Parts: sequence; C-alpha cells; structure tokens
Amino acid sequence: MIKQFLRETKAFLVQKPKLIRLTFWVSICRSVSILLLLAYNINNILIYRFGKWMSIFTVFQYFLDTITSNHIVWLIIVLIIFIAIGYVFLYPMWISATIHFLNNKDESISKAIGKWTNDFFTMFELNALAFSFWPYTYIITLLRLVTLNVLNSGFVIWLIIVWWIAVLFASIFWQYAKFLIVEEWLWVFEAIKKSMWITTTNLWITFKWVITKCLVLFIFYFKIIIVVGVPLLIMYLLITLNIINENNERLLWTIGIITTLLASYIIGITQAFFMTFWHKIYHKIISEK
Repeated sequence: MIKQFLRETKAFLVQKPKLIRLTFWVSICRSVSILLLLAYNINNILIYRFGKWMSIFTVFQYFLDTITSNHIVWLIIVLIIFIAIGYVFLYPMWISATIHFLNNKDESISKAIGKWTNDFFTMFELNALAFSFWPYTYIITLLRLVTLNVLNSGFVIWLIIVWWIAVLFASIFWQYAKFLIVEEWLWVFEAIKKSMWITTTNLWITFKWVITKCLVLFIFYFKIIIVVGVPLLIMYLLITLNIINENNERLLWTIGIITTLLASYIIGITQAFFMTFWHKIYHKIISEK
C-alpha cells in the first residue's frame, strides 16, 4: 500500500502543479530562515573545529558588507520581518488551505485558500505548540550547543536525549492532528489526543510510513545539499581568491538568489509531497473504521 500511495502522490503532484506553487511561496520564508540558521551554526562549528580557513560565513559576510556599504540595511530589517510574518502566519494558512484542497481536488486553489479562516487560530496554536518539537529546532539548538562546547555536561546530554525522545514522539504521534482540526473542527489538545489514538491503533502502517519518509527525506535533502553546496563553494572561492569585479558581484547576487529559490522550491515539493501522502494515509485509516 505504501508503494501504491507513493506512486499516486507523485502522479497527483504532477497533475496539480498549483499545489506545489502554493507551497513554494510559503516555503520561501520557512526555508530561508532554516537555511540561514543551519549555515550559520555549521559555519561556527567549522571555525571552532578546523579554523578560519573552513569558514563559509565569508559568503554571508560579503553580502552583509555589500548591503551595509550601499546603505540599504533597512532591506535586512524588512526581510527579517517578512520571514517572521511569513512563517508565523502563512505557514498555518498553508496547512489549512492544502488540506481543504486535498479534500476537494476539483476546486481551485483560491477557493481552498479562502477557507483558511475557519481554522486558522487552532492551526496557529498547533504550529506554535509543535515548534519546540520541530526537528529543525532540535538540530539548530544542538548545533548551537556544540559550538558553545557545553555537551561535556551529563545533565545537558540527558536533557538533549529526553528532548530527542519528545521530538520523535511528536513527529510520529501528532501527524494526524492537523487533519482532525480541519476536518472534524477539534481543538488543539483534542486533535493531538485523537491523533495519538489513531497512531496507536494503526501503529504498523504509521511506522512503515515514518521509515519511508526518512528514506524520501534523505533523497530530497541530498538534492538540497547539492543545490546549495555547489553554488556556495563557487561563491566562497570567488570571494576568498579576490577575483571579484563589478560583473562578478552581479554574478554572486544572481547565484545567491537563484540558489535560495531552488532550495525553497525543493523544500516546497517535499512539504507538498508529505502533506498529500499523510492525507491519503489518514483517509485510508478512517475509512476502515
């Protein structure tokens, strides 16, 4: 059944590219913040472990200096506000609109988006609650702790392990909550409680999907590493070798913007894929009750 759902999900996204485009515009805010935080913390670890010659922050520092020298610092402030608003408000709207669209695939995306007001606040609360159990939050925090060199404390390690268990638990047992909020109009804790019950009573299929999800994520993240890593290396070499002129400066900005958009697009495809797949599994389970 998992293989069949994978094929059906892939075919559906090919037939409905509007869903990917909707996810793309929302994922720009989310993916930019994730990529910058991951890059910044990984860069600090590289400096801490291997010395400045490994610094990838040179690329970010170059763009920051360019913006500062051109007196457009306000652009950074606007971008930060845009990313924050985009994640806090657009992401819950996207989840709601996507589920409404998947429930009625014949209607337009615009009609699905128009229904987000019905469950926005409940979805917003779920998203805020799940933020602490978000894998990216855990990874970024762990990278920061490595940089601060505080993992030699037994108490800190114990907290990290407990937190990781909580992240795994939420990643497995909370997955159906968003569908329950939209389709059954449940409040957050009611939806989480019922999601845990659905997962427990259908543990095998959920477990198989989690394993499949990890394998699919590995493929997507490998593509993201290539998409981001190769341009980043090119920009790093251009900057460190001092071969930048006016034309190369435009090239650096072009590479940076295109790389960000491509990474956001891949992340958008990933999110649309998993939302569609979880939706199929959820309806398969409730149809067998």
